Amino acid sequence: MTMQFAGAAAIRTEPGATRLPDVPAARLAHVPGKKGMPFFGILPEAVIDPYRFARRMYERFGPVHRFYACGNWNLQLVGPEANEFVLFDAARNFSAAGGWEPVFGRHFKGGLLLRDGDDHQRHRKLVATAFKQHQMEGYLGIFNRVIPGTMAAWRQGRFDAYEKAQSLTFGIGFATFLGEDETLATTQDLHAFRSLMRSSTSVVTTPLPGNSEWRAARAQLHVRKLIDRLLAREPGPDRRDLLANLVRDRHETGLTIDEIISHLVFVTAASFDTLSSATVSVLYYLGRNPAWQDAVREELLERIPDPYAATTAQLTSCGLAERILKEALRLNAAAPVLWRRAVRDCSFQDTKIPAGTVVGVNPMLTHLLPQYWPDPERFDPDRFLPSRSEGRHRYAYAPFGGGAHTCLGMHFASLQVKLLLRHLLEDGRIVLTDAKPPRWHHWPNCRPVGGLGVEIAAR
Repeated sequence: MTMQFAGAAAIRTEPGATRLPDVPAARLAHVPGKKGMPFFGILPEAVIDPYRFARRMYERFGPVHRFYACGNWNLQLVGPEANEFVLFDAARNFSAAGGWEPVFGRHFKGGLLLRDGDDHQRHRKLVATAFKQHQMEGYLGIFNRVIPGTMAAWRQGRFDAYEKAQSLTFGIGFATFLGEDETLATTQDLHAFRSLMRSSTSVVTTPLPGNSEWRAARAQLHVRKLIDRLLAREPGPDRRDLLANLVRDRHETGLTIDEIISHLVFVTAASFDTLSSATVSVLYYLGRNPAWQDAVREELLERIPDPYAATTAQLTSCGLAERILKEALRLNAAAPVLWRRAVRDCSFQDTKIPAGTVVGVNPMLTHLLPQYWPDPERFDPDRFLPSRSEGRHRYAYAPFGGGAHTCLGMHFASLQVKLLLRHLLEDGRIVLTDAKPPRWHHWPNCRPVGGLGVEIAAR
């Protein structure tokens, strides 16, 4: 878990920027917190149960505290004000690249989270071409090809909903971002991208036979070989996937092949892993709450008479389905902690933050604070109705980050989950088959430990 808590190595915040110095422990001594074990610090308890750890730290030390992990002190800020201060960063105090480099830098160099300032804005505009409105309309055809093809396997009895969600979202990403037929995506391809994401939580970051870094190094070779093969073919004019857009425009945009590969690898890996987390959470909470399941089915069938002819406007109009997705992401934040690094001395709630300090905000805990979310562990999508949102802090909910680095795939995720539910619930019912509720593991994305048993029962 070293890298999830951000290491101590100084990094560049953007091309040509001055390297930030490490922050001596004495400069953070004024912040309350906990050191824990030698070197590993609080790592063991944070890994076992990150929500319980974060709540204990918050209750003991308040919304601004520090913790020690793997040789480095980090600050954690909790609450809506912290989300606004760090993520939306009106004063430009923080570097996203500085926060995420120790987490993703080894295997996702050049990804959007590892860029700042004008460099980030330029690359973000290029990647954003994959998420324009006209692109979304085109993706619905891919969704309607992949989802029904997956449904046949889902209806053959009990299955692990997390693994099925991984296969589904990876197949869609394979088609929408890489431009390949989803049936050509292999289990080895999926596991390679997954290994790259999981390596962000490696304790030992040196590749040793059998460890996560060793698997990630092999996965990186596999992914590079896959994308090199795809890039060897000039995309036809009718293709609208991310790979085709970036390749066709590379002379105009000045993108290098390595930059194109970096964006393809990061977008594909991050989107499918995060989307499978959201999908399995939605399936779980609807399985636990049959009344909500029946209500959203009624809405989806009414608003979308023919799923194969669905439009983005129809899907966007499904307000209850949107609230259900929001509530699932509130209860199971896809990313528990979002990292930044201070590029200058600044202050939050009278606490001085020295330049170079690694700072994390915790949406997972903020989404469950009772002062903002009454009865916070209860599944209640209607808490997102406008009438019940009045007076709630604007940044109490931040599942997709915020500011310049807000997730580009928010609408993509919403459309995909809604269309999946429309197909799934037309003549099926989500039934949980495990007697005990799952234990959710939050690193790097939320997923049920040991999977989630689900059956699609006929209506």
